[in-house]
Amino acid sequence: MLYLWQNQVWQRFRQQYEQQCIPHAIILTGPSGLGQTALAEQMAMHVLCEKQNAELPCGQCHSCELSIAGNHPDHTVIEPEETGKAIKIEQIRDLKQKQTLTTNVSEWKTAIVMPAEAMNVNASNSLLKLLEEPQPNTLLILISAEPAMLPITILSRCQKVPIDTPNKEEVIAWIRSQGDFDEANIEKALTLADSAPLSALSLLTDDSLTILEQVSMDFTKLLQHKANPVQLAQQWQQYDLALVLRYLQLRLKDRIVKQNVRSNSQNWQIYDCIIKAIKLLSSSNNINKILLIEQFMVSVMDVPTSQNGVVNH
Repeated sequence: MLYLWQNQVWQRFRQQYEQQCIPHAIILTGPSGLGQTALAEQMAMHVLCEKQNAELPCGQCHSCELSIAGNHPDHTVIEPEETGKAIKIEQIRDLKQKQTLTTNVSEWKTAIVMPAEAMNVNASNSLLKLLEEPQPNTLLILISAEPAMLPITILSRCQKVPIDTPNKEEVIAWIRSQGDFDEANIEKALTLADSAPLSALSLLTDDSLTILEQVSMDFTKLLQHKANPVQLAQQWQQYDLALVLRYLQLRLKDRIVKQNVRSNSQNWQIYDCIIKAIKLLSSSNNINKILLIEQFMVSVMDVPTSQNGVVNH
């Protein structure tokens, strides 16, 4: 499946394939929520398709049927075995072994590694050897929203393909075509999702916005010392912590901007607590989530404040 905002990237990829100058390794970059996984799957499916001159994968040949079913023997997907965990060296070794074998159905072998930044050091080093000595007729697609976290040695051996966020009008039009959503909620979802269409749509179709309203009330009580951080941490660990912290960051940033020169030091200190928590969350694949939340809440409560309801709506 291709999304409208991916058309230019797709056409460039098709031209490379038709001209037989497709790179052996591609890295799709850009914020999460732009459909990089769907695009990578489409690229792999196109390369594996038996009707190689088609505008899109035919969807009908044996190879395409296997791709659609998710069990193509010449295609491999490498991702963390558990959400939030690292991609291990054993997984990359298995991939390297498969790349040396004779193809079963297609003329090519394809693989997707996502998110690429989840590879631990040993896995990255093992992948580097595969990139340095690629097998013929192989396509490796890495997906990364944080390419700066990858070793330069890996980045330099992949063709970088950035997926750009479409303009706001295009995103709003696309979201409206997906369902009947409240305009205010669309705006809120787009802000939280950095205008990434799929992320915004996900926020609108699950209970995330309702949860964030509860988070806002919880945080106000926390600032007023009317909430127990241990009990609240137990509740918050069920949430998407990255989303919660981003929401609090945006709400507080908006308040600081509106206050302009009247912004007080307490708000800035709380803002720093949020930023530190965001950095800690993104710095490790094995973070103790509930401990992080508790420490964050305690640090916020330790900030002396004369104003209540910092993130009120």
